[in-house]
Order: sequence, then C-alpha cells, then structure tokens
Amino acid sequence: MTSMPRVVIVGGGLAGLFTASELMAAGVDDVVVLDRGREPGGMTRTIQRDGFSLEPAAGTLLLPHPHLTPVLARLGAGVAAAVDGGLRYVFTRGRLVALPSSPKAAFAPLVPWSAKLRAAAEPLIKGRQVEEESLDAFLRRRLGGGLGGMIAWVAAAGVFAGDPARLSARSAFPAITGLEDEAGSIVRGGVRRLRKRPKGAPRPTSHVPLGGMTGLAVAAAARLGDRLRPGWEVESIRRQGGFWEIAATDRLQADHLVLACRPSAAARLVGGELAAVLRNAVSAPVVVMGLGAAASMLPLPPGFGAVVGPDARTATLGVLFESSYAPHRAPEGASLAKIIAGGATRPDVVDWDDDRLLSEVSREVARILGSDITPSFIEIVRHREGIPQYDLGHRDWLRNIDELVAVTPGLHLTGWGYRGVGVAHLATDATRLAARIAGG
Repeated sequence: MTSMPRVVIVGGGLAGLFTASELMAAGVDDVVVLDRGREPGGMTRTIQRDGFSLEPAAGTLLLPHPHLTPVLARLGAGVAAAVDGGLRYVFTRGRLVALPSSPKAAFAPLVPWSAKLRAAAEPLIKGRQVEEESLDAFLRRRLGGGLGGMIAWVAAAGVFAGDPARLSARSAFPAITGLEDEAGSIVRGGVRRLRKRPKGAPRPTSHVPLGGMTGLAVAAAARLGDRLRPGWEVESIRRQGGFWEIAATDRLQADHLVLACRPSAAARLVGGELAAVLRNAVSAPVVVMGLGAAASMLPLPPGFGAVVGPDARTATLGVLFESSYAPHRAPEGASLAKIIAGGATRPDVVDWDDDRLLSEVSREVARILGSDITPSFIEIVRHREGIPQYDLGHRDWLRNIDELVAVTPGLHLTGWGYRGVGVAHLATDATRLAARIAGG
C-alpha cells in the first residue's frame, strides 16, 4: 500500500481552503496551507460595521451544485436561500427593466420588437464551431445585434466586469457556446438539455452563506485546524531531490505544491518560462462600494440587483440590492446597496479619490434607483488587481500553462485566474485537484 503524499498549499483564500478540505476527504491528511494573511479567506472577507455586512468580493452561492454542495457540507458551512434571488434587472433607456427567472424574461422590454424577432430566428441560423470568438461576436451572430449585443454586455459586466468585445466566448461562458456545439443552436441546445434534466431535479438558485463569506472561511479553517498556518509569507520554492522545498517562516518539504493564488503571485515564485506565461494574465480593476441608510433614504426594489446597460455610459456597472435578497446584511429598517464600478471598460475609476467616487457613483445610483439617496454607511474597497479576464487567447494561454505544469512534477495551480471566477468553479477545481493528487 502506497503512503499518501505530503501537500503544501500556498494561499489561504477559498481556492486553497477548498483544496485542503477536499484532500482531507480523499484521505490526504498530511496537508498544510500557508497564508501571509492573519485571517482565512483572502479577498472574500465580510466587512461588518454599524450593523451592516458588506461582501467586498463574491457574496452569493448558486446551489445545488455537483461539487460546491458537497464541499460546503464537508465544511459544515450553513447557507440560506436568497429572497427573490431570481429577480434581476437591467437599467437601460433610463429605467429598470425586470428580468424574472422564467420564460417571461423573453418579453422584457430590453430591446425593440424588431430585435426580438431577429433573435427568435436563432434556431434557423446555421451553426458553426468557431475556435476563438468574442462574446459579443458570438451572441450577435446567434441572436442579432440588438438582443445579442445587449445580452453580451450584461453577461460580461455582470460576471467579469469585462468588455464583451474582448472576452472569449468559449473561455468565459463555455456553457453557452456548448449549446451551439451540441445542437447547432442556442435555443435547440437549451431545449435538449432541459429534456435531459432528471424529473424533479431542483434548479440552482442563489444562496447566502450564514455568517457571510467570512463565516464560510472560518468554517473551513476550523476543519483544517493547525494545518492552516496564517502569517506565513512564502519567500521561495524550488524542486530539489524529488521534493518541493518551501522557504517561509520555517522550511517545509512536500511531494506536491499547490499554488492557490493569483497568476501574478504564482509567477513570482515559480520563475522561468512558466513565470513568463503567467505574467500574461489579464485582469480588470474594480471598485466595490457599500452604501447603507435608512430604508426611506435608500429605497431598494425586491430582487437580486441590476446590471447597467451600455447606453447609460456610467462608471457603475451594477448595483446589488444586498438588504433585499439578504435582509440580515443591514440593520432592521435600513437598506444596503453594493455597487460595482470600473472594470475593463473603465479601468480609470479605481484611481478616483474617495470624494469623486462617492459623488459620481452616488449620483449614478440615484439615477438607477429613481430616487435621491442619503447614505449613512459608506465603505469603499479598491480591487486594483481586480477580476481575472478570460479574454481572446485565454484558452491558448491556459493550454500553454498546462503543458508547462505537466513537465514540472508535483506542481499544481488553482484559483480565480484559470478556470472560472465563481465560487462553484473553485469547488470544482478543488475536487479535481484532490482526486489527481490522492490518486498518485
């Protein structure tokens, strides 16, 4: 019987925590997570002040999910369903347009009827597999310029804070391009998948972690115990004598080394040709702003939030109605909005000073909500490294990385920068890595 390997994970964000937990579930008990921060969770840490709870990064989970659901269960992390989490909006032509989570969304007045008629002809448009195509080009080809262009913008802004003309359709939204691959049409592919869906299977809906994202990270830390070592700054790594040697607060040796950090951070450690490729990672800087006030001074609609359409030309990309779908995130009788601004189309916004941010973004939010706002709670978080962008060429970039990692024994990369920016993607990658390492 072969002994289980020793694994060192660099990075105590959700990617590292999930991977360590899944390794333990796979029988790999000799695992250590090193993190330079003092608190677990990385950038996903809940900010709590004056009764408000702001999530400066991801704040919701789409459940059930084949990998995330069991990961959360093993961590003992509690979740609650979001209130009206399926109700979303788009701010376009000066008003909020509701998009219910049902086929009725097709009748929402996002675009003129002429554009809807063109989109309705999508099943008649001959399908063709294109190796690399922007999200904007793909959806315009399938649905027409009107609706296709709008959906591309909303998807890019809502998920990546990205530019639909630069995002790779296959890398950023593989589930959508897969529909054309499978059936030659988005509509036909969607219908085919619905028919294959097991009868009675629950549809994934938005959930919030009890205790916020910090609560999720704390649950993971509790499961790991002393395997999690906060305040450990990794200085260098090297492959020596069939092992990885990690120089940090102490020197460690491992069979497998998992770099669960940004590609830029991984590049500083690995060196060589792999580092040169990792430095080509693309990201978009964003500003997250929390605005809280008495409900009468910050009236929020029911539902999850709104993405701002391209015609508005604002620094604000979206407004999440935090206290509408997660009432515990604001004191009783108060409201909390979470604003995402900047991104790939407005990278300059991250450099605005606080006064300009508050003035301009507050004015935009008031326009979106159709009401003046007077916030008493203000929190501004600048993510200068921002959200990874799976732009055109991302698949080739990732393939190049995989080829270089494959000839580097015992090295693994995971995190937001590679195969998905959602929490569920991190769980999927953690499951994959744990199986590979435990399997030898």
